[in-house]
Amino acid sequence: MATSPTVAEIARLQALVTADPSDADAQRDLGFALAQRVRETADPSLYAPAMEAFQAALRLRPDDGQALVGVAGIQLGKHEFADGLVTARKALSLSPSLVAAHAAEVDALVELGRYDDADKAAGIMFGLSSDLTTLARVSYLAELRGRLPAALTAMRAAATAPGLAPENTAYVDALLGNLLVASGDPAGAADAYRSALVLVPNHAPSLAGEGRLAVAAGKLDEAIDRFGEAAAVVPLPEYVIALGDAQSAAGDAAAAAKSYDLARAEIQLFQAAGVVVDVDLALLEADHGDPTSALAHATAAHAATPTVRAADAVAWALHRLGRDREALTDVNEALRLGSIDPILRYHAGAIEAALGRRSDARRDLALALATDSGFSATGAAEARRLLAGLGG
Repeated sequence: MATSPTVAEIARLQALVTADPSDADAQRDLGFALAQRVRETADPSLYAPAMEAFQAALRLRPDDGQALVGVAGIQLGKHEFADGLVTARKALSLSPSLVAAHAAEVDALVELGRYDDADKAAGIMFGLSSDLTTLARVSYLAELRGRLPAALTAMRAAATAPGLAPENTAYVDALLGNLLVASGDPAGAADAYRSALVLVPNHAPSLAGEGRLAVAAGKLDEAIDRFGEAAAVVPLPEYVIALGDAQSAAGDAAAAAKSYDLARAEIQLFQAAGVVVDVDLALLEADHGDPTSALAHATAAHAATPTVRAADAVAWALHRLGRDREALTDVNEALRLGSIDPILRYHAGAIEAALGRRSDARRDLALALATDSGFSATGAAEARRLLAGLGG
């Protein structure tokens, strides 16, 4: 098997810093190479050596804005969003035109639930550059507010940005595919995922995208294969949970239980590496474990990062505990941006149905299924069941 280019680059840079620890550029570049490897493998143990490399670079050159961006990236990857915002703004104070620093600021603001501030920061960033870095974030901010045409326009522009490496093109194709699904164009989405997989065979986000398309088409065996392939390439809990949901919907409860246990083990690895995973753990426990534990994790997440996803996690945990009237406040918070995210809408619809709010429940359940009927094999099936009971 050929050595990964990133692995080869890490080895080259490690040799350079071993030979000359005072080489600030090599230290910084080593940090970025290790951070790239985290994205490729989802191995959280690489965060520590990446941070060490960036800190070594900053000891040698304290005014290196790019090294500070690297530190911010590690903090964001570990879900230390408040710290990431501080570091990104320190980088901006040193290098006001550094687009990567603006991008880190936008990411931190989004993950802290400061959406209006994120929009303003994105406007400043976009004024400096209209490349993949900026366009992808402009697209995501529009998607968060349910503005799919604007999100698609920005992502299509990102796909035509010149000089993209194959990995970056595949990344854009996968995001474009997800937006096309939500826009009612599964055929276009399938083409986008295939394009990504031609460029980067075994591209995990695109394999998972194909898995969701298979769920939507009722092809559970194919979905199981695709989610399994994605999880084998990049062992992220979201892929393993999707695999478990497809196995459960296919009637293989034993395999599904193993997948959910594997997802818990993966989350524990992230926790051991210092990654804050309260929202992920809350949703996993709410659906497949202990809802009391889910509520504790969701509440902690919301206190630290009052995002729409954290509010959704609180609402869903309360629902699983039968506390739907309390959950309604959190449902309203989760939907405050106008998002059409199918998971948020499914959760809202299920809670509204439990409260007898039939019109609202029909609206949100139908929107969840119309946006992406492959969002979860088990969730979509339950949404259909509820909708049928409501006369939808």
